[in-house]
Amino acid sequence: MMNPTPQNDDDFYARAMASFHQQMDIANTNTNNNDEPLIDVEEYAKSLVEDDLPKIDAAVKSYLSLVAARSAVASDIDVLSTSAPTDVVQCTFATTTKSSSMDANRYALLCARVLLTTINSTNVPTEELSTIPPTTSDNDETKSAKDEDMKLQLQNNTTKILWNRLVKSSASSTGDKSKQMKPSKVLGRTSLFVAYPYIQERLRRGILLNESDGNDTPAADESKTNPLRSLSNDLLQPVSPPKGIDIDQWKAFYTEFGQLLSRACGNHNDDQSKQHDDSALLWSNDKGVAELQSRRENRVQRASQALASVDDVKTEIADSLKVSSSDADKTDSSNGES
Repeated sequence: MMNPTPQNDDDFYARAMASFHQQMDIANTNTNNNDEPLIDVEEYAKSLVEDDLPKIDAAVKSYLSLVAARSAVASDIDVLSTSAPTDVVQCTFATTTKSSSMDANRYALLCARVLLTTINSTNVPTEELSTIPPTTSDNDETKSAKDEDMKLQLQNNTTKILWNRLVKSSASSTGDKSKQMKPSKVLGRTSLFVAYPYIQERLRRGILLNESDGNDTPAADESKTNPLRSLSNDLLQPVSPPKGIDIDQWKAFYTEFGQLLSRACGNHNDDQSKQHDDSALLWSNDKGVAELQSRRENRVQRASQALASVDDVKTEIADSLKVSSSDADKTDSSNGES
C-alpha cells in the first residue's frame, strides 16, 4: 500500500479543528426551506456526549460477556439466537473441557482488550465539504434530498472531529482524566457507527501484515471496491491480532461486533433476526434485560407447547389402546358365542 508523506499529530488535529469551524460555517450557510441552518453543530456534538447511551465501553463489556457465555454453554437458548440469519457471524471460543473453558474466557477477554484499545486510538479522517448552491431547477423534493445528504455529511464530520479530539485528549492526558476522556467512555453507538469502518480496516490490515510478514500491498482493484483501503498506513495504522488467538476467531469477534452495531443502528431490515436480537444485549438502555426476559418467556412458552404436545400424544395412545381393547373384547365375545 502506498503511503504519502507522514503527517504529525499536530498537523492532523490542526486540520481537524479547522474542519470543525468549516462545519459551523457550512451549517449556517446551508439552510432548509424555512431558512434555518441544517444542523446546530455544537448542539449535535453535545447530544452525542450526553444522550447517546449506553457508552461504547459498556457495550464491549456486554459483548465480551455474550461471547464468553456462548463459548461456555453453546446450547443455552437464553444466550444464543435460535433463529440467527445465515449472513451473521457468531463468534465463539467453545471448548469441551472445563480447563479449556477457562481458556475461552481468557481468549474473549484478550480480544475485547485489543478491540477497545483500537477503538480508543483510531483517528478518523474527515471529509472536505462545500456549500451546495440552490438552483432554479431544483424542486422541493430535490432540495429536500440535497438537504438530507448535506445534513448527514455535517453530522458525520462533526462526529469524526469530536472523536478525534477525544483520542488526542486521552493520549495526551495522564491518570484518571486520561481514562475518562477516551472515546469509548464518552461516546455511544451513533459515534461508533461512523468510526467503526476505519477501526475494522486497521484490524484487517493487522491480519494482512501478520499473514504476509510485513508485505501488505493490496490488490489493484481494492481501493475501488473499498475507498478506505486507499488510505495510507500513516492515517490508519495496522493493529496486530491478539497473541495466541486463532485468526478466524479474531475475525469473527470484531466482525460480529460490527454487525450487531449496524443492526442496533437500524441498518438491517431482517424480520427474522428481530425474533432474538443479540444487538439488544449490547446497545439497549436496559443492558439487555428486556431482551433476556423475552427469551426466557419464549423458552417457557415453547416448553409448555412441547408438554402439551406430549399430553396430546399420550391421550391419543390411550384412546387407541381403549379402542383396541374394545375390539379385542368384541372378538372374544363373538368367538365364545360360536
